[in-house]
Amino acid sequence: KWSDESEDLVENHGVGFFILADEEPTINRKKFIEFCEELIARDLPRRIQWGINTRVTDIMRDKELLPFYRKAGLVHVSLGTEAAAQLKLDQFNKETTVADNKEAIRLLREADIFTEAQFIVGLDNETAETLEETFQMAWDWQPDLANWAMYTPWPFTPLFQELRDQVEVFDYSKYNFVTPIMKPKDMTRGGLLEGVLKNYRRFYMRKA
Repeated sequence: KWSDESEDLVENHGVGFFILADEEPTINRKKFIEFCEELIARDLPRRIQWGINTRVTDIMRDKELLPFYRKAGLVHVSLGTEAAAQLKLDQFNKETTVADNKEAIRLLREADIFTEAQFIVGLDNETAETLEETFQMAWDWQPDLANWAMYTPWPFTPLFQELRDQVEVFDYSKYNFVTPIMKPKDMTRGGLLEGVLKNYRRFYMRKA
């Protein structure tokens, strides 16, 4: 059980913070609420805090519960946001998604939960314009942290075989979400990396 493991971390290992290494721990709402209740019942939030990666849709679904999650020790939420290059394909979906992302970040910050916006970049239809869009979104939404991760298909998966023509790096030690692995149709990998570094520089220099 997550709550038993959390107590073990505190009691036997002196841990004060952990991240639930689950791609979407909130997908089962009932189970996640029970976990929070267990932590509170054991008086653990006073001694340990924690973070999760989750989806904007789950945050919107649970907006009334965010203060309760914070009470259970949840202090950091990393949100996977849709890639601007992907959203370009569907204007209606894009407008809805962008508005929801902004609102989810506002709700989290209101609940005193530290927020991180994760942008996936480097899809086939990425351009300098879509990279710029992710910067504008990040600045408009005002998460505490913004992170641009390179689209990286895992080797030996069907997706990797599908995208093989676009893959330019076969040194798997570089599959770290920082190094561009694939070449978008209208950009070089170097141009993609430079665009991402420019986003980081602007975002954090303005924050500073």
